[in-house]
Amino acid sequence: MAVWTSVAVGTVAIGLSTLVQSWNVGVLTTLAICIGASAVAPALTYSLFWRGFTRTGLLATLYGGAACALLLMALSKAVSGTPAAVFPNDDFHLFPMQSTGLVSIPFGCLAGWLGSRWDHRRRPADNRENERLYEESEARLLAAAE
Repeated sequence: MAVWTSVAVGTVAIGLSTLVQSWNVGVLTTLAICIGASAVAPALTYSLFWRGFTRTGLLATLYGGAACALLLMALSKAVSGTPAAVFPNDDFHLFPMQSTGLVSIPFGCLAGWLGSRWDHRRRPADNRENERLYEESEARLLAAAE
């Protein structure tokens, strides 16, 4: 299964790279950084420092932050309307900035918080045993000790 997944991911990556080979590398780099900052950074921060962070919150952070960054980047000046844009002759930008991080990073954090809060209401109220186990191992987890 892993072999076929690797082949599929490699095929998609090769196909995408041939499609975007003439695009501005700065736009693609900015997009990658914005997705990492909007999706991965809030997920890591919440998972390290917030006990109430749940699986639903993690998925909301990852999907919400990445989707927000992709949507805003597609509607930004980096894609259309400027000479250095991916499509310089078209002008369909609705988002006024080149980088989407100012909006998408707080959105990713908010999505994770809302997802965890929504999931928290669905769990049973008695989690004292889980809280006790977490408090006992919290220092070791943060110090990355075995």
